[in-house]
Amino acid sequence: MSFQICIKTEKSLPQLATEIRNLFSLPPFKQNVFSGEPYYQFELLGMLVLIHFSDEEDRDPEVMSYPCCFDLQMSFTEHELDTDSLEYRLQPYFAQLLSFRLGLDTAFHEKRKVDRAWHIRYRFYSKNLRWNPDILYGEPGWQPAVIEGTPGPWRSMHPVF
Repeated sequence: MSFQICIKTEKSLPQLATEIRNLFSLPPFKQNVFSGEPYYQFELLGMLVLIHFSDEEDRDPEVMSYPCCFDLQMSFTEHELDTDSLEYRLQPYFAQLLSFRLGLDTAFHEKRKVDRAWHIRYRFYSKNLRWNPDILYGEPGWQPAVIEGTPGPWRSMHPVF
């Protein structure tokens, strides 16, 4: 099971990795280089978190302005968990949490099967700068802490060879 959240930020990769480590109370990261590009890796209880830049040619058009990625990979062995369901629920949670706590714009893609093909669309989140923590839900003037942008249109996934 794995998923990716695209991040739009002006922060440096080391600064972003440090803030994510502090937010999730992760162990110290390892800085690695693969194909000349640096990335930061955290390992914890069967989970692998990677923070890295994505190549422009590898990005979908909807997220061309989102240069950083937060990848979460989980390896569960000998289990009866529905990891697909778990993935679909965790991905928007992490995207909203990163937006709210770190003030980042985030995006992720959701999938659905249409006939024999998979379709995807991107969902976008950003921190609401007008959010007031002193106004409780239901009170006049309340606004959500994270704003969800208009999702992109459903489209066929590009085949990977």
